Amino acid sequence: MTREEARELIDRRRNELGERLIILGHHYQKDEVVEFCDVVGDSLELARKASQIEAAEIIVFCGVYFMAETASILAQDKAVYIPDPTAGCPLADMADIRRVMQAWEELSRIGKSFVPVTYVNSSAEIKAFCGRNSGTVCTSGNSQLIFEWALSHGETVFFMPDKNLGRNTAKMMGIPGEQIVQWDPDQARGGLTDDDIVRARVILWKGWCPVHWPEFAISDICSMRKQFPGIKIIVHPESDPETVEASDSAGSTAQILKYFRGLKPGDKVAVGTEFSMVKRAAKEYKSIIDIMALKGIYCEDMGKISLENLAATLTNLEGKEHRVVVPDSIVREAKKALDTMLRLSE
Repeated sequence: MTREEARELIDRRRNELGERLIILGHHYQKDEVVEFCDVVGDSLELARKASQIEAAEIIVFCGVYFMAETASILAQDKAVYIPDPTAGCPLADMADIRRVMQAWEELSRIGKSFVPVTYVNSSAEIKAFCGRNSGTVCTSGNSQLIFEWALSHGETVFFMPDKNLGRNTAKMMGIPGEQIVQWDPDQARGGLTDDDIVRARVILWKGWCPVHWPEFAISDICSMRKQFPGIKIIVHPESDPETVEASDSAGSTAQILKYFRGLKPGDKVAVGTEFSMVKRAAKEYKSIIDIMALKGIYCEDMGKISLENLAATLTNLEGKEHRVVVPDSIVREAKKALDTMLRLSE
């Protein structure tokens, strides 16, 4: 199938299905895919949208698999599809349910109250684990709000799977470094002593996003500032704390776009996040501000969504190849965790 043939097929199926279909797309998608998305947003925006869909019966999610799972959990009466089911997330894979439950059992032996919080970049099983244990979900846009809620309901936040987002969030809240510890699932008892756990207000799972760490570093910031004196720099909070500290600001994809709107005409800004989004923003704002990438890093899994597999999905909605189905037992508990996040983020 050529790209032109794919475009024609997508257009035809969208016209045939009308309001029965809605296509959701993440900011990290390629321009040619974004062109056909009815809604483009970050994880929080898309989760909220999925929970509010009424007219559409069919959701096609142009993103990675955990995002499509989340849409399926929040829109149980809809049929949810993903153009490439192999579009995964290395970060989400770093916290598998077996090892997380082993860690929880170890922590439960300590006489403290823990509240589990998972980053939305996680499997449906991990979200269900949080729902089952009176926890919730967060995104990079609402992590501080969620941490504050969790600490009002327990002594310690058990956060997974992104150690950098967790540490950056805790630092923003003024939590001392000695009260932030890391659970390493490859070490006995996470590599922590009882004293470490007792004093901790935040326990971080050892996981990270390969797009944002260690790719973006202080050296990139120093090089950019040397080349463009006075340039503004904003990075995603999945970057390590030192890189965040060296930047002018940090934020989710939605917060980065909001940051652009607050700049003055003629300003230069370098952005440390996925390159597809940076390129698109640079085009959109080129007559106002100068947007450039701190480094050109693509998310390979996001890049798996193409015109060809989007067209193939829309022409085979009766098949199971692209359908996303989450077991009912997982849906109930995962939805509890997601609903808490959405209520707190209203």
